[in-house]
Amino acid sequence: MREVPQILVVLVLLAAAGAAADEPRALSAEATERLTGLLRAYEQQPTAEDFLALGEKDLVRDALIGMVADDSQVALLRGRAIVALGFFADDASRRAIEGVLDRPGLSDIILRRALETMARAFRDAGISRITPYLDDARTDVREAAARALGEIGTPEALRALRRRLDRETSDVVRTTIDAQIRRIEEATIVE
Repeated sequence: MREVPQILVVLVLLAAAGAAADEPRALSAEATERLTGLLRAYEQQPTAEDFLALGEKDLVRDALIGMVADDSQVALLRGRAIVALGFFADDASRRAIEGVLDRPGLSDIILRRALETMARAFRDAGISRITPYLDDARTDVREAAARALGEIGTPEALRALRRRLDRETSDVVRTTIDAQIRRIEEATIVE
């Protein structure tokens, strides 16, 4: 008879441990406050190490994704959170940035940061997501898309830039596209 209660105790403890493991985990309030401070910094650009020092990598990434998705946050903070996601170049970060690119009506700063980060962190995988923004109505968004494709620097990115060059109406964007085309061509010659 004494063995039954011991078995029940073990089962109860295992069930409690399993339930605790199923609870969602998040950054502590203190770490979240420090994360927000890093994103608001003016004097220095935070590094990947600064973000990783806040806690477990996945928890920091998830907190950044939450800030990006939070419409109540100011655009500047959300844009910086997108840039910080580039330090966590994994599927969850890529999906979050793609989600930003899929949202209509975003501020230019958020959109430009998403284009830049897609290029920097996801390179070739971002081309199909960046290229449509060469046709955006806003000149600063088209310019950001051109810079992003120039940073990727692949033949596919070069083709997209060349296709847009002849149709571009803004002198500023034409100049940027031309500079990015030359950048890619020069890098190809060096290789």
